[in-house]
Amino acid sequence: MAAPTRILVPVDLSEGSRTVIDYAVQLARPFNASVHVIHAWEPPQYVAPDLLVAAPGWNSLSLEQVAVETATKDLTALIHSLEKPPVPLTHKVLVGEAASTVLDLAEQGKYDLIVMGTHGRRGLPRLLLGSVAQKVVSRAHCPVLTLHVAPEK
Repeated sequence: MAAPTRILVPVDLSEGSRTVIDYAVQLARPFNASVHVIHAWEPPQYVAPDLLVAAPGWNSLSLEQVAVETATKDLTALIHSLEKPPVPLTHKVLVGEAASTVLDLAEQGKYDLIVMGTHGRRGLPRLLLGSVAQKVVSRAHCPVLTLHVAPEK
């Protein structure tokens, strides 16, 4: 396997996201690889994403617009909380089912490696929530490195 030059880092914006990003940056450093952090917002299946959200004195925005703006602010704050990364680092919020979005972007962007966290859910929570990491590992065209992220307390 050749040294990675482009590393994709999908995050869910939980507390463990910073650990995953830090790990990817340190992994990228010796290779001077670029790190691309993404968050995929998945529209709820039971609510239309174009549902308008409004409050008195505010402009009406769709649920998707509000969610993407909030996720973008959270992701930007997370990236800015890092010490100056020693490698090129970009970030972006995308809309779509998480695993499919990661897989499509990884292939289209010609990424060499995916670094992502996993919560290690078992039983009913895994059945109900699914496992994005498992789907990505089983279908990715490139190697996937998963890091166990401790559950939030």
